[in-house]
Amino acid sequence: MTLLAVELKEGTKYLHAEAGRSKFMKYFFKGEVSPATYGRFLVSLYQIYNALEKALDDHKDNAQLALIYFPEELSRKKPLEEDLEFFNGPDWRQLLTPISPAQQSYISAIQNCASSKHPERLVAHSYVRYLGDLSGGQVLAKRLQKYNDLPEDKGVSFYHFALIEDNDQFKEMFRKRLNQIDVEDEVRELIVEEAKDAFMRNIEIFAEFDSQLEGLPLSKKEQLENLAVLEKEKAELAAAKKQQQEQEQDTAGSSASAGLLASLAPSNLWNSLLGAVRYPAVERVERVEA
Repeated sequence: MTLLAVELKEGTKYLHAEAGRSKFMKYFFKGEVSPATYGRFLVSLYQIYNALEKALDDHKDNAQLALIYFPEELSRKKPLEEDLEFFNGPDWRQLLTPISPAQQSYISAIQNCASSKHPERLVAHSYVRYLGDLSGGQVLAKRLQKYNDLPEDKGVSFYHFALIEDNDQFKEMFRKRLNQIDVEDEVRELIVEEAKDAFMRNIEIFAEFDSQLEGLPLSKKEQLENLAVLEKEKAELAAAKKQQQEQEQDTAGSSASAGLLASLAPSNLWNSLLGAVRYPAVERVERVEA
């Protein structure tokens, strides 16, 4: 039988990638999500974790859920409250209502799992949210700090797991616990399907911010960064050309070496490098693996 952790990863691979390609994530990685927009995004996260952590707590005595129940290490409500106050001010709780359609859809999905005859489906939501926070979430934290010049340790509490010394080791342990979950094949299938649904719920959350991201110009910092990338690629091109010339000089007397150089088609290499300089704004996608 395939391990549950593997089934979850393989079963959600496509939707995981789709979430990463969403407009919100694209703008986030480019540093174009404003602090105000991010503050509202935190409200959505708070609604999700409020529902999820209540459901997990209610079912903490379930033998299968207990395997992946780590409230002290993983709970995100308190860190979210710190970030919500940082970005939205002391009255941030006023933003909790009205609940948006995507927020309600996500909350309902979690509550439906909790009230069903198979609450083990909550495993899927823990897998999607917490392993995502420990993986790609760490990349998002760096982007958030980089593009917003945040004070040290401010605004990124959500991504900081104070009681986890090594994220990779914890994730490995979590996956091993997933593989220890003992349920019928039917329930395993339900868990995998629920994980797919959770990714769809996240995509819906992202989509609620699309209208706020349309047509945003590059920030000055982004423009300067792109210029720095261009200069770096120009320098790399010059270094590559110089190295190529030196190699040609070193091997000028050797017909065998000359044949090798011809096979490498340096002119093609030159054109490829030149193309990279002309079009520096190639999107860099950082792989986010749950």
